[in-house]
Amino acid sequence: MMNGDALSSAVMSVRKLSHSDLPALLSLCLGNPQYYAFLDEEPTMDALAAEMTELPPGCLPNQKSYLGFFDAGGDLIAVLDLVRGYPAERSVFIGFFMVCVSRQGAGVGSSLITRLRDRLRGESVSRVRLAYVEGNEQSRRFWEKCGFVEAGAPIDQGEYRVVPMEYRLT
Repeated sequence: MMNGDALSSAVMSVRKLSHSDLPALLSLCLGNPQYYAFLDEEPTMDALAAEMTELPPGCLPNQKSYLGFFDAGGDLIAVLDLVRGYPAERSVFIGFFMVCVSRQGAGVGSSLITRLRDRLRGESVSRVRLAYVEGNEQSRRFWEKCGFVEAGAPIDQGEYRVVPMEYRLT
C-alpha cells in the first residue's frame, strides 16, 4: 500500500482519504460533469464512499490506496485510486484519477502521474494499467499525453465500455 508521504512535495500534501473528506471529494467530482456524463450518472456521497473501499476481484483491502492531493491551503485538488498487484503481481491499477477543474490544463495531473510512475519504478513495479470510458476523448488524450498506450480491446461494463491502457515501467 502506498502512503501519501511518498508523493508529497513542498507545495502539496498527499494522504489517504477518509469519510470525513467526502464533502470535498464530492465537490471535486461535481466540478467534472463531463467525466460522469460518459457513465450516465452523477457522483453522490454514497457512491464515492463505496468507491473508497471497492476492490477488483481477488484483491485485499491492503492493496488499495485512495489518496487525496491537497494544496498548501488544504484544498483537495486531485484524487487517485490505486490498486497494487492487480491485474498481475508487479502491476498497479489506477481505478480513478481526477484533478479539480480549476487546476486542469496547468500540468498538475500529468505532473502527479509522472511522480507516481517514478515512485513505482523505484519499487520494481513493471507496469501501470487503467481503463478510460470509451468515447471520453479528454481522458484518452490525457493518458496518451502521459505515455499510456491502448492495451487491448474495449471491455463491456454493461452501461458503457472501457478501453484498457498501460504504461510499461521496465
